[in-house]
Amino acid sequence: MTHTMHYLRAWAAVLLLAAIPAADESAGVRNGADFLTAHPLLLGAHRCGRHEWPENTLVAVREASKRWPEALLEMDAQLSSDGQVVLMHDFAVDRTTDGTGYLGSKTLAELQALDAAYHFTQDGGNTFPYRGSGIRIPTLKEALAAAPDHRFFIEMKDGADIGRATAEVILEAGAAHRCIVASISPLFLEAFRAHAPEAATAYDFISAADMLAALRDGDWEGHHPTHRMLALSPKMKEQFDLTPEELNQIKEKGILVSFFTLNTPEEMQQAIDLGADNILTDRPSMLAALIEGQNKSKAPGPE
Repeated sequence: MTHTMHYLRAWAAVLLLAAIPAADESAGVRNGADFLTAHPLLLGAHRCGRHEWPENTLVAVREASKRWPEALLEMDAQLSSDGQVVLMHDFAVDRTTDGTGYLGSKTLAELQALDAAYHFTQDGGNTFPYRGSGIRIPTLKEALAAAPDHRFFIEMKDGADIGRATAEVILEAGAAHRCIVASISPLFLEAFRAHAPEAATAYDFISAADMLAALRDGDWEGHHPTHRMLALSPKMKEQFDLTPEELNQIKEKGILVSFFTLNTPEEMQQAIDLGADNILTDRPSMLAALIEGQNKSKAPGPE
């Protein structure tokens, strides 16, 4: 193993604070691939478009899904104190709601009594257009039902039993074929996959480092991907030192490559030029306009 890969694995291990069992490579790429790639996946709404609507809310899910039928809707999942899978990015409710305190210490009823759009503003705090309009913290079950034909990218954030609970919600909704599930915690991912092996998952840092070790120093031809998507921030791409050629090799294995969170046209264009399968952005309208412009420029003119 090269010095670079030693560094990557050490960095990943420190970040995750734990060594975990290797993923089951015999399983290969998980099911759900056909539906996930049946339509373009390039447009991704991070937290369902957090600069356009209150993040991780049903308003955002409904508006984004209505505007962009092919968009990948990204959301964050955590457990309430009574074991319900709810949508929120932060561990505390303070930033987005009119409440305070740790999400995991509150019941679903307590969470849904809060105003989930209380702090949402698009003009630096001059106005709060959704405040007091009855927008609450939704459950994952409600979000999946609000956009029954949409594809979702679900990041499991917190909760000791979040892997099993998320799997149960997705399976009960019949949504395994349209979800990609991710977590920074390999333990959460292993628990999820144990209960929903048919659902697609994204690489965590350790499995990504292992995959790159196979690409650079191992038997890449015989390598069987253990996850369906590799999601990268610009910083991660730099830390992993990925080249365009390596990204193409990864994509040739059927692994979807996503970049997050890109919020300028320059960043978006760079990812498109690299061959990104998906871009997650807080500004989906901006990305949609960029994609539309490129599609028009590629369209054949009148004869």
